Amino acid sequence: MPDRDLSGFSKVCPSCGRRVPRNVARCRCGVALPPDTALHEDQPETARRGSSSLIAVVALTVLAGAGYWMFARAEPARSFTNAPATAEPAVVTDRAVEASAAPASPEARAWNAAANLKDATASNASDPAPATPPLPLSASIEEMVDRVMPAVVLIETSGGRGSGFYVRHDTLITNVHVVQNDSYVTLRRMDGSTVNARVESRAPAFDIAVLKVSAPSSSQTVIPMGSAHSLKAGQEIIVIGSALGTLQNSVSRGIVSGLRSSGGATLVQTDAATNPGNSGGPMLDRNGAVIGITTMGYKGAEGLNFGVAIDHARDLLEGRQANLGSASGLTDIQSNTGASESDRQHQQGDEQLRARVGELAGAAGQIDADWKRFRDQCFKSAIGGGYDREWFAVLVPRGVPAGAGAGCSSYYSALEGNIKQFHTVMRASVNNARRAGVLPGTIRELLRRNKLEFDWER
Repeated sequence: MPDRDLSGFSKVCPSCGRRVPRNVARCRCGVALPPDTALHEDQPETARRGSSSLIAVVALTVLAGAGYWMFARAEPARSFTNAPATAEPAVVTDRAVEASAAPASPEARAWNAAANLKDATASNASDPAPATPPLPLSASIEEMVDRVMPAVVLIETSGGRGSGFYVRHDTLITNVHVVQNDSYVTLRRMDGSTVNARVESRAPAFDIAVLKVSAPSSSQTVIPMGSAHSLKAGQEIIVIGSALGTLQNSVSRGIVSGLRSSGGATLVQTDAATNPGNSGGPMLDRNGAVIGITTMGYKGAEGLNFGVAIDHARDLLEGRQANLGSASGLTDIQSNTGASESDRQHQQGDEQLRARVGELAGAAGQIDADWKRFRDQCFKSAIGGGYDREWFAVLVPRGVPAGAGAGCSSYYSALEGNIKQFHTVMRASVNNARRAGVLPGTIRELLRRNKLEFDWER
C-alpha cells in the first residue's frame, strides 16, 4: 500500500533536513524553526478546496434548518374553507407536515379526521351561508324596494282591487275587506302575469285574510315578517301597494306616527301616503321586513293612515290566534273619527269607481283588438270625430258611416253589441259615483288616465 502524502501536515528543517510537524517550533537538532506562515502556501489545492466545501455545506445546513424553523413558527395553520377565488395558494401547515412525515395509523387517521371536522365546523359556524343572503345594513332604500317588489301583487276580486304580499312561497297576506266574500281571487304580478289564489282563512277582528296560491313557485320572492312592537315614533317606514287599484307597485315613504290599540288589534299609525287600492299591501321597516298591513286611511284627514300589526298575521299563520272575530277590531278608531255618513259614502263611492274603471279599462283593451281586426279586414275608410278610442264612434249617432259593416255583417253586429254593453256598464258606474258625491273633476281625471273619457250619459 503506497505511503500517504503528509506534506500538507509537516515542514522541513533547514539545518538537518528532517520533516517535523508544522506546529513544532524547534527541530530535534536544536535549530529554531520559522513561524508556520507557509501552512496554506504549502498545503495542496485539493485539501484547501475540500476544507472550504465542507465548511460551506455545514453553514448552509445550519441556515436552512434555522430558516425552516422560523418560517414554520411564523405561519400558523389556516382554514381555507371560505377563501375567495383569488386567494394565494395555501401554505403547508404544521399539522400537514406532521401527517406527511410517516404513514398514519388508523388511530392517527381518525384523530386527524376529527380535528379537521372540528376546524371546518368552527369556520362554518362563524360564517353561515344562508339560502337567501340578508340585505346589507348599508343598502339604500332603492335597493331594499327593488328586492321586495316582486313579492307585492295586485289582487283582483269580484268587488274591486287591492294589494297583497307573499310571506311564504305559497302564502300571501291581504285584508278581509279586499277579498270580501270571494273564495278565489286573481293575483297580478309585477311582470303582468297572473295566478289564481284561494282565500284560506279570514280574521275580521284584524282585517287579515290569508291566501294560498294554486300553482306556487319555489323561487317566489317573499318578505320576512318583523314586529310592530319594536317600532319607535319617528322611525322611517315604506308602503308599497296598488294605489287607486290601477297604479300597481306604487311606493311611498313616511314615519311611524304612533302605535294604537283598537278592539284588541295593534295598529301602526303613519303619515305615509296611502290611497284606495293600497289596502292589503305591506308596510316595511328600513331593513325590508314587513311590520304592518295597510288597512285604512281617512279622506280629508291629511297623513292619517293605519296598518294592522304584522304580529297578528304571524299568530294566525302559526296557529296561535284563536279569536278571529266576527267584526273588525278597528271600529273603535273608525267610530271616533267623527266622520259623517256622507263622508264615508263619498269615500266608498270613490273606491268603487276606481275599482270599476280599472276593470273596464281591461275590457276596453279587448274591444280595441276586435276593432282593429274589423278596420283591417272589413272597413278601411276614414271615421270622423276625435275620441280616446275610435270605436266610441259607434255610440254616437251617425258616428260610423252607414253600411260600414256590410262586408262582414255578423262580425260587426257582435262587435257593436259588445260596445253597447260596455257603454251601459260605464254609464251606470259613473252615475253611481256621482250619487255618492264623487267630484266631477275626480271622475274626469280617472277616465282621462284610462283613455275612457267620453260623455257616457248619451
